[in-house]
Amino acid sequence: MARLLLVLALAMLLVTGCVRARGNTRVQPPPLDVPPPPARVVVPPEPEQPPDELVTEEPASTAKRPIRPRAQPPRERQETSKPAESKPPETPPVEAAVPPPASPPTAPVPTLQPVLPASPGEMERQVNQQLAQARKDLDRVDYQALNTDGKSQYEQAKRFIEQAGQAQRDKNLVFAAKLAEKAVGLAAGLVAR
Repeated sequence: MARLLLVLALAMLLVTGCVRARGNTRVQPPPLDVPPPPARVVVPPEPEQPPDELVTEEPASTAKRPIRPRAQPPRERQETSKPAESKPPETPPVEAAVPPPASPPTAPVPTLQPVLPASPGEMERQVNQQLAQARKDLDRVDYQALNTDGKSQYEQAKRFIEQAGQAQRDKNLVFAAKLAEKAVGLAAGLVAR
């Protein structure tokens, strides 16, 4: 009997939960009032008008050239009262061409060369020192104990050392210094592992 009462009590609890069947619904917020986009106003660009006179600074020793008026395009006349007369279009008087003033002799253009932070001898010594340090660090690394990433870095450091040596032989000291610097960085990272 106690079992029956227990089952009935549980059934009553379950049934009372179903009496108020109501789902969890979220209340939708009202839609936002978005203002309409502004009207597109397209303004055509103004055509460029050539300047009336070009102002240039001339050296005092040169004579000023006379300024010629710009040639105006012929304008069409609409004369209805007179019969058409054939008139040759007027051309502006042509002035004698004045040779341009002789320009002062220009200095030869210097060739571009990299600005070295130190003298070439000092830079070469620094590259040799960095390459020796990178080789020394790589010799201390156990290649077999490295993972695939470490082996890749080891090989890359070796290639940097070879390329730096080749660049040094080609007298490209800036490139050799950068390669040696990268090789030292990779080798030092491998030693720290």
